[in-house]
Amino acid sequence: MFSGRLIFRDGHASSAAETVKAKLNPVSLILGVAGFGVSLYALILHLQAKTSPAALSCDINEEISCTKVIGGEYGEFFGLPLGALGMSYFGIVIALAFLPAFIEASVSWIARRQLIVATLGAVVSLYLAYISYFKIHAVCIVCASVHAITIINFVWVLISFVKVRNVPQTSGEGSFIKLAAAVLALAVPPLIVGLILPSLSSTFGSKKETPSEATSAKKVPDTASTPFPAEWTQVAKSNYVGKGEDYRIGNDQAKVVVHMFSDLQCPHCKFANEYIMAALNAVGTDRILFVYRNYPLSNKCNPHVGGEGHSLACDMAMAARCAGSQKKEAFWEFKTWAFSGIDMNPADAEREFSPAGFAAQAKKQGLDVARFESCLKDKVELAKVQDDIELGKKMGLTGTPLIVVNGRKYSGEFNAQGFTRAFREAAEAK
Repeated sequence: MFSGRLIFRDGHASSAAETVKAKLNPVSLILGVAGFGVSLYALILHLQAKTSPAALSCDINEEISCTKVIGGEYGEFFGLPLGALGMSYFGIVIALAFLPAFIEASVSWIARRQLIVATLGAVVSLYLAYISYFKIHAVCIVCASVHAITIINFVWVLISFVKVRNVPQTSGEGSFIKLAAAVLALAVPPLIVGLILPSLSSTFGSKKETPSEATSAKKVPDTASTPFPAEWTQVAKSNYVGKGEDYRIGNDQAKVVVHMFSDLQCPHCKFANEYIMAALNAVGTDRILFVYRNYPLSNKCNPHVGGEGHSLACDMAMAARCAGSQKKEAFWEFKTWAFSGIDMNPADAEREFSPAGFAAQAKKQGLDVARFESCLKDKVELAKVQDDIELGKKMGLTGTPLIVVNGRKYSGEFNAQGFTRAFREAAEAK
């Protein structure tokens, strides 16, 4: 990595042949570019998880899920997506790898700084891996790739440093300033992008509206143009009519009726529920009626699903409705508790959402446990759950959640702001 022979005079190093100089580090440069690219992809996935209900391309199952890692509470740090922070970090790696081609510095001077950055990256990657495996209980393939690249770079830099650690550190005039400039040029822009892109992502792909389009959009905001048949969006307001009551929040006489078909093991459904509840509070429950419908992604109760998939979802759906049959507010409390299982590891979830676990939750909520257990054992609520499933299938549901606003499929922004705007405009439409 260097050439020449050092001679020491008066405590200073000089060269007998040519200046000792570090060379461009091709391995770290390649790893830095690869890490930057994967981090960029992670940023794109983060934006998709926050703005769209569609499953991410790297979601395989509950244990291998980018949505749970990137789209969850640990997907950001002080408001910055981890993908943007990764791009910034690898920008620094790239700067240190190619900088020796432009400055006069000894190999040890560069190697020491590369080691500091590589060590920091390795420590952060190990911490994030710990969060993923032991806190979220899921693996994100893209995130794991970033961690692997970081660790490989650390090992390479450490080996390189050990080889040259005894070489005196020397640097030419302005080397540190050039290093700082390169780091700032490559590390700061990704941070800026990470700050502003989430707020701008909802405008990507938009086009200028004509007056007629703008008028139409105000009448039916963020929804498909063709409404479903009116009988599909009727609300059952009594447990003694049809196959059971539709649990709902808001004003039964409201102008705006929102249906959500959901799976209690679906991360996107949990997010959608939170966003819709925030929108309800913003617009007012006197103006909106929110109806919750079940669509478990498991063939234990859903014949339109090819496998067990979310194996606990059918029992969760029936248990929540059994709780609601005693007290309406108990349904919503039970549903919130069920959604908490998304962040549990599979073993804990199996134990928590077993018949014994359901009974313990019913007792905690002050319900008649014997009546609750009888309802669950006899599958009293199965007919209503399957009725919701068939309705969702008629509406073309292929994945959860499906959100219907005034009989039309919602297709707007997948965040609280998008739902708030859609609900408000629907309420104000003539």
